[in-house]
Amino acid sequence: MTPGAATMPLRRLQAAAPYVVVLAVGIFLYIQADNFEFEQASGRIGPGAWPKIILVMMMATALWGVVSSALRAGHTAPEAVSEAEQDEALTQLPEIYPALVWIAVALTIAYLLLLPILGFFIATIVYTCVLMYLGHYRRPLRVALLSLAIALCFMFMFMRVVYVSLPPGVAPFDQLSYALMAAMGVH
Repeated sequence: MTPGAATMPLRRLQAAAPYVVVLAVGIFLYIQADNFEFEQASGRIGPGAWPKIILVMMMATALWGVVSSALRAGHTAPEAVSEAEQDEALTQLPEIYPALVWIAVALTIAYLLLLPILGFFIATIVYTCVLMYLGHYRRPLRVALLSLAIALCFMFMFMRVVYVSLPPGVAPFDQLSYALMAAMGVH
């Protein structure tokens, strides 16, 4: 048995430990949310529904972390870094882009101002595309598809699950909003 092989299970356990803790806390909180006492109204979700939805997503993410960290810890360790390289890495300042932060703030304000004009769907697509571009993500097809998926998911979530009315926009943009609402079964 090699010296590194004995520490492999320990490394896997250490890598997965934070995710296991989050998973355990999520399960505990889910059980607590299941015990909310409330008066059931017809056609309405109870007060425990939203915490449960969020907790399920949190537990799924933690489970993903457990599996991926366990798989990652099984690979060979990275090459040893010399002490000089470590010192160099510690002395270099991280890249900070304050101008991009201000541009993102201005973009958010523009999004809020354009929301009543373009409507939620179109404004959200444009907003997420530009925000991802500012974040240095440069794969146009993926950016477009992800922006479309984000806008559709949020529109569905707000209109079909939470029952929140979103701005359809003004003509001609409202036609797309109304068509999507009809496709989603929103009346």
